[in-house]
Amino acid sequence: MNSPIPYYLTSVDWPRLIQDYPPPPHYAETSGALSDEAMRQLQEQRLRARIADAARLPFYAERWRAAGVDAADVRGLEDLPHLPTFDSDELRSSQEARPPYGAHQPSPAEWDDVLPLKLQTSGGTTGAPRLTLFDPVALEVQGIQTARGLYAQGARPGDLIQIPFTASLANAGWSAYNAVHHWLGGVPVTTGSGNVTSSEKQLEYARTLGTAGWYANADYLGRLTAVAQDIGFDLHALRTKFLFSFLGADDGTVRRALSDAWNAPVYDNYGSHEVGLIAWECQAGTRHINEDTVIVEILDEDGRPVPDGTYGHAVLTSLHRKIPVYLRYDIRDRLAVLPRARCACGVLSKRLLPMQGRVDQMIKLRGTNIYPSSCHRTVSADPRTNGEYLCVVSHSGAGLARRLEMCVRIERRSTQVDADALRTDMLRRLASDLGAKVDVEIVDPGALRPHTGEGEKIRRVLDLRKAG
Repeated sequence: MNSPIPYYLTSVDWPRLIQDYPPPPHYAETSGALSDEAMRQLQEQRLRARIADAARLPFYAERWRAAGVDAADVRGLEDLPHLPTFDSDELRSSQEARPPYGAHQPSPAEWDDVLPLKLQTSGGTTGAPRLTLFDPVALEVQGIQTARGLYAQGARPGDLIQIPFTASLANAGWSAYNAVHHWLGGVPVTTGSGNVTSSEKQLEYARTLGTAGWYANADYLGRLTAVAQDIGFDLHALRTKFLFSFLGADDGTVRRALSDAWNAPVYDNYGSHEVGLIAWECQAGTRHINEDTVIVEILDEDGRPVPDGTYGHAVLTSLHRKIPVYLRYDIRDRLAVLPRARCACGVLSKRLLPMQGRVDQMIKLRGTNIYPSSCHRTVSADPRTNGEYLCVVSHSGAGLARRLEMCVRIERRSTQVDADALRTDMLRRLASDLGAKVDVEIVDPGALRPHTGEGEKIRRVLDLRKAG
């Protein structure tokens, strides 16, 4: 006898899902308005459920046993720090030891009770891509998280939202699509990345269709801006209401440049492949954490909590993900959290400060901590560049004379730009902005693309240390 097909339509209790994880506009009057005590109770209830899920998985059971932790002892938020943290390297090791999914996810032999499932991977910008399973609740809540941000930034039913993320094994494009189509009543314009639809064509679609909003990385919006300037395309003639973006380590320079170029507000959001959209920015300028779906801890290098407003390692606990479970996942981003407060938009939540950079991409150059993303504002601020750059990290010398070096390769806007003059200015400005001297190489337009890529996640670091 054939097994029944686990139809996606019947795999979710939809009224319960909407009640548990309210999409817009209900979020602002429900989860987004909970008192401190009510939110704490909700988080603890969901945390206990996730701990029970994790206790059945070898990945967690073995780690907790080695740390001398009994899951039964974690009854509330104050007990969460007793559990050990883990990072992407440990997930990768888990998958190598028990291929292909690892001990933190069910194997195909265990899928009968959890189907339907969707397979996604991490972007692979900081290592080999990691296989990640998503059940329907994980997929839909990821869409709801994103829909909350889009709605808060001005998206409404019927709006065309352009998504230059490819609907591939990486899940950013799917998150945006689900948000717009399933939870906003908008029209997703799924152009895909520049590898799928050229930047020139992306702009033509926006003009022809009347795109109201964009869901795109700041790097790619910058590339579209440069293309528009090169071909004489008037971005101000578009009907853009807002840009939903991920600004990363920006001091405001990139945001202002994009806002001026597009004549539209730019909103900063923060998310991850594993946990979804963790925080979104409202029109009042507050980055609201989706507290009913994630707990964000900020720790110092020794694993101790830091005071509110202090930057440190971000450690995430997903409250909605069962497959797989993410309990105290060190995402290795430098973030800071402010306490709960009611915003002018009406939402009451903890707030996220702008990202400072990735811990695993930090380069210690002659005693100074440098985040390659910090080069963005310096490079993009000079009109002689097209905003494209690549930080090349390598060793020079040998023995006691061996030292770490970083060269920033920068594309000039055209071959008519004086490369020597631009290099001289970039050497001075980068040394001032980064606090350390780096070398600079000026290259022609398009020269960096084989290394940076044309996808939704543009790579900014070429690490040659192992090769040298």
